[in-house]
Order: sequence, then structure tokens, then C-alpha cells
Amino acid sequence: MAAALLLGASVCAFPDEVQINDGDSLLNGNIELAPGSSTGDGLILMLHGTLGHKDMEIMAALQSVFLEYAYNSLAINLSLGIDDRHGFYPCERPHTHEYGDALRELDLWLAWLAEQDAGDIVLLGHSRGANQITNYLLQSEGNIRAAILLAPSAGDGSKSAEVKANLDRVRRDEWLNEVDFLHCKDTNVLGTSYVSYYESTEQGNTPELLEGIATPVLVFSGSHDLVVTGLAEKMGGLNNSLVRHLELDGADHFFRDLFAYDVVEETIRYLDSLQVIEPAMSLASDAQSSIETQRPIIVFISQHGCQFCQLLRDQVLHPMIRGGQLNANAILREVSLDAGFTLHDFAGKAVGGSTFAGRYDAEITPTLLFVDGKGRELTDRIVGISNIEYYGFYLDKAIALATSAIVESSK
Repeated sequence: MAAALLLGASVCAFPDEVQINDGDSLLNGNIELAPGSSTGDGLILMLHGTLGHKDMEIMAALQSVFLEYAYNSLAINLSLGIDDRHGFYPCERPHTHEYGDALRELDLWLAWLAEQDAGDIVLLGHSRGANQITNYLLQSEGNIRAAILLAPSAGDGSKSAEVKANLDRVRRDEWLNEVDFLHCKDTNVLGTSYVSYYESTEQGNTPELLEGIATPVLVFSGSHDLVVTGLAEKMGGLNNSLVRHLELDGADHFFRDLFAYDVVEETIRYLDSLQVIEPAMSLASDAQSSIETQRPIIVFISQHGCQFCQLLRDQVLHPMIRGGQLNANAILREVSLDAGFTLHDFAGKAVGGSTFAGRYDAEITPTLLFVDGKGRELTDRIVGISNIEYYGFYLDKAIALATSAIVESSK
């Protein structure tokens, strides 16, 4: 697929516009890259709601706040059948677009991102855009890290008498004139377009669709949402461990003002919680990597039910992993003291986690050990948490000292 990337020379306060080709038409998006970052660091692909656009208030606000937190984002415009579309869809224009067009265009953008060697992709949608992302995930085998759904549509498939009458009389290749369609009053709609949005009794019910989702999903609802009502109650009946729901007290359908910060901050916490610290399965293999790259091995001693272990993950380790600095400078592995956890030690011998930790007299959790490829401690370990705000500083210092010890020993 041919594509053109139109970017300025540097990141500024305004997003840069990206255009890709869809046959003879252009699709538009706004890309925001954090200073010193690239698409290779991953990004959040954002989709607007019904007949909306990439520059509408909620999209612009979220992109701005994500940038403040050094997250890359790409807000896209659905074409809705219009070449090089900008702004809201004009209701006086006849409608020929179909519901499924959104899924196809999402696929085009994800293909373009793959061509750019983009890192982890998170999909974020608002209102109908959130519902379309859900339907996309159910039909696609793409590698999506997670989805964030803001006030997704939650209709039960019931139809008004007018909609039933229109569906009964329309032929898919004929027009319905002067009918109500989506947000537009007395507009003209191609039959195939009308049917694609209104015929299905299932595609618009996001909570029901989420029962079958296999991607981690965070759903936001607003307690003051007058557009999508009853979402919190419907989410309460959901039975899928991959889906989490959060209601923001006082937020409306568009999560205006400071609620944009709430959405972004909760999204970051959620994404951090999906980070997995690799368990120490084969320290002998890790030792070889440590020798080749001159990186120390950090052994994280933990156990189930350790609240300070989780605090360390959430507040320090996960953000450092996401930022890339931890994996670039060290090899982090977790060893659990829980019964049943086993690993292969530096000699390749299978041992229990508690036995391994006992060799270092590391019985307090959390404990971080800084060792070389032979399992020898390189600098002082960090035991417990005295002040979480300064923990990252002490961790960086310990990594630097351990690295220096490795370099010195190799001379």
C-alpha cells in the first residue's frame, strides 16, 4: 500500500498530519510523537465517535495529555466515503458510507503502522468508535496490546417503529430520502448504508460483544453520560477476566476538562499493570546474555500477597520497563518464594525459588539482587521499600555500580 507521511522537522504543540492512500482516496490522521520518540516505541491509535473527526475536542484533548505523559498517539479520521475528509460529516451530504468501512480503514492504518515498524499498538475509541474497535478485535487476528473504550455504545438491538419501517421498505441499492439517520435529521441515505448501521441486533451492544473478546480491555463510563446510559450496570454483569470497567464520577459523554487527565492517567496505570516481569526460568541463559552485553542481572525476589512487591511493580519497575531504560541497562528476572515456583540456576540445575533465594539469605520481599553471569553480587542489594519516591534513584545508582563492576572485571 502506498503511503505518504507528512511531518514537520520537529515535535511541536500541534499534531502533524499523516495521510495514507485508500485506492484513489486519502485518509487523514494526526500523529503526536513525544520528544526523542518514534513509532517504534509504540503508540495509541485513536478513533472518534459517530460522524466525528480527529480534531474534535475529546480527541485533541486526549492527544495533548498523552503527549504530556510522553505517550505517542495517532488520531485517525474515518473517511465516511469522503476523500481527504476533515471536520464533522455534513448532514446535507447523502450518506453512502457503511458501518464495516471503519473496520477496513482501521486495518489500513494498522498495516501502515506495521510498515513504519511501529511498536506495541493500543486501540482507543470513543462512543461508536469504541464499539467499532470492539467489532474489529472480534474479527481480526492483529497483534493489539490492549483496547481502551470510552463510553462505548451499548444498545440492545431494539429498533424504533420508524427504523423497522425503513428496513422493511428499503432495497439495498436504493435510496431512503428525508429520513433520520445516526445524528442527521431528514437526510438522504443509500440503502446499503442504512442497513449496515441498523439491521444487526448485536453489533452495537458493546458489553455483550466484550464477553467474547480475547484482548485486554479497559472500559470507561461517565456517571453523567446522557448519551450512553446504563453502561455501568451492563458492564457489571460482564463475565470476562480480560475486561476491566471504571466509572468516572461526574464525567459526561465526552470526558471534558480535567476528566481527560483522569482517562489518560488511568489508562497509563492500566497499561503498566499489563507489563509482565519475566520469571527467572533459565539463569544460565541469562548469564550468557549478561556476559555478551555487559549488563547486570537484577533478581527480583517476591511472593504472592506482598503488597510492597506490587507497589514496586506499579510505581517503579513497570514504568521503567515501558520507558525502555531498564531493559536497555539490565536483565530483570523475578523469583517467587511461593511453593511450586522453580527455575534453572546459573549452573543449569532445577531448584525451587525459595531454595535459590536462601542461597543469598534473601527472605524479605521485595528484594533486588544485582548479580553477574556467575551469580555473584556486584553491589549492595535493595531490601524492602523505605521511600518509594526515591526508589528509582537508588535503583539507577545500583545498576550503574553493578555495570561498572562488570566492565572492570572484564578488563
